Amino acid sequence: MDIEVFSLRSSEEDIKSVSSNLKEISDELAKDGFKIKYKTEVDLNKQRIKKALDTCAASESKPDLIVVTNALTTRDSSSFKALFADIIAGYEDTIQDPPPKKSKKSKKKNEFDLSDTYTQEPKYFIKKVKIFSLGNLGKDYKGYCFTYKGIRIVALPKTSLTGKTISELFYESVLLATQIFDANEEKYPGGLNLIEGKPKKKSLAKRIFPCKEDSKKEKTRKSVSLLAFCVFFVTAVLLLYNLVFLPMQNNAIQSEIQTIFYDGNNNGAEQGGTDIKTKDWNALKEINSDIIGWIKLDNTVIDYPVLWAKDDNENYQYYLNHNYKKDYSGYGSIFLDYRCTKGTDSKNIVLHGHHMNDGSMFGNLLKYGTTSGDLDFYKETPTITFDTPEGDATYKIISVFKTNSLSSHGEFFNYMIGNFNSDSEFMNFVYNIKIRSLFNCPVTVNEDDTLLTLSTCSYEFSEFRTVVVARKVRIGEDPSVDVSKASLNKNAVWPEVYYSRYGGTRPEVTTFKTEYKKGNIDWYDGSDDPTKLKGKEEAPTEAPTTEPTTNSKGETNPPPATQAPTVQKFTVKFTDFDGNIISTQQVEKGKAATPPDNPVKESDGYYNYVFKGWQLDYSNVQADMIIAPNFEAVPIYQ
Repeated sequence: MDIEVFSLRSSEEDIKSVSSNLKEISDELAKDGFKIKYKTEVDLNKQRIKKALDTCAASESKPDLIVVTNALTTRDSSSFKALFADIIAGYEDTIQDPPPKKSKKSKKKNEFDLSDTYTQEPKYFIKKVKIFSLGNLGKDYKGYCFTYKGIRIVALPKTSLTGKTISELFYESVLLATQIFDANEEKYPGGLNLIEGKPKKKSLAKRIFPCKEDSKKEKTRKSVSLLAFCVFFVTAVLLLYNLVFLPMQNNAIQSEIQTIFYDGNNNGAEQGGTDIKTKDWNALKEINSDIIGWIKLDNTVIDYPVLWAKDDNENYQYYLNHNYKKDYSGYGSIFLDYRCTKGTDSKNIVLHGHHMNDGSMFGNLLKYGTTSGDLDFYKETPTITFDTPEGDATYKIISVFKTNSLSSHGEFFNYMIGNFNSDSEFMNFVYNIKIRSLFNCPVTVNEDDTLLTLSTCSYEFSEFRTVVVARKVRIGEDPSVDVSKASLNKNAVWPEVYYSRYGGTRPEVTTFKTEYKKGNIDWYDGSDDPTKLKGKEEAPTEAPTTEPTTNSKGETNPPPATQAPTVQKFTVKFTDFDGNIISTQQVEKGKAATPPDNPVKESDGYYNYVFKGWQLDYSNVQADMIIAPNFEAVPIYQ
């Protein structure tokens, strides 16, 4: 039987091991009637291997057997499949043949026990060509044999992996493969089949978790798969919790109090009038005495009680993360800003609510628009209902605007002012509200009006706010709004960050009286001459807010108190180098200290030392800074 050796170029050492031992291998095989006719070096590449096999098959002097050395590198069949599966699969049509029966153990010399090869059903059939495993050839590394275009093929693992010599491995494999071919020629005239068969079914735990018998690669694969599954599982649970359970829980809680508040008595219908449900304030007060009102906005889910914790302050707002039952909740409640010290009698009633991903709480305020206004929605919903135990009220929207809470985005417009020092200050506040609006709202305003402000987070830029401001319908006034006169405000005032990103020039912001004198105010309907309104006209304080916090669901909380920045001063001491104080000054942050008039001479050599030693402790409200009297005055802060 003629044999051709395919020596794969896996490494120089492997190639030399075949070449240097080829005569020894040939002499050993000759005793059993085998003759090594050719040795061909082939690149370790499945396309090159296929080409070499096809060349042999087309040759008139094709060998009876081809032995492919140094081909396999894994204990399982993965490396065999990587090199040969496509070659075999591209040969003939698929057929389903019965598995070979278990053979008897051979006891003849140079014959090997094949019983392990036939113990189970075949794992798969690759077309008409069927593949057998040669079993363990050393250290659990296997070889395989199959037929290809009439040639018997034997694929061997790398010799160095098996712990055997090339001669031992070659001789043992050729004899074993020949026995397998001969024993199955009648049963499988078209070829032979891989009898790795169905491996013993591992338990579920062994299939999932790394086991002792697993290869390093398999352990890594299982570990990565387990980690990915755990991440996926935890993420899925969190998503279900946040996107399904928590919204359902909040909806149930809000539905409960809505049912209590709207007690279901339909007095209007009984009298042949409109459907009017009475409102049970007493029942609400029994649940929580902090409930001061009820906010409702048509075409949204906003239909909630409003709460006021009178102990709220700049650093803590109770209903930011508590519901009306006083249970902790990431949804929080709609609550009154602590700066509205007169409660619902404040000149500007400021209400906060979270912007939740499911649109609940104040999330639906974003229906009015993002970087541009949604005029259609405004026309559908131009009013807000805000009822209190003292009476029901409708508010007409006069402004929807966006503002920043981060000082890095520009000056902060403080819209959270509950009460005002004068009519002039109030009207100037309204002016600032109106010029920022996304819409030109056809609603008049004067100094006798009261406002309702709704505020929530939005993300046109990081930590932005969407603010909706409305004024209370006056006694005897038609509560409807002629929305046909509404339009988009193409010149709305935005924080500086907007112009940095989108370009354009920020409109000039002056004062109410200045613009009235210019004839630019057409929405005022108060006194004959608003320029004579009493009190100082001061623009609302514009100062950076304290950085907002985020709740457990990732929504940004309403900004805390905004206050004008405190002017910091530092004590600067000029001394000589004996430590005697020459001059002491109080210097404001950002300003320069003024050196005294008795400079130290350059020859004293203190310039360098003083420059490097000049430090200021930024953590203190006041800090002593000792510098040489000859040192040039520079700003304390850059």
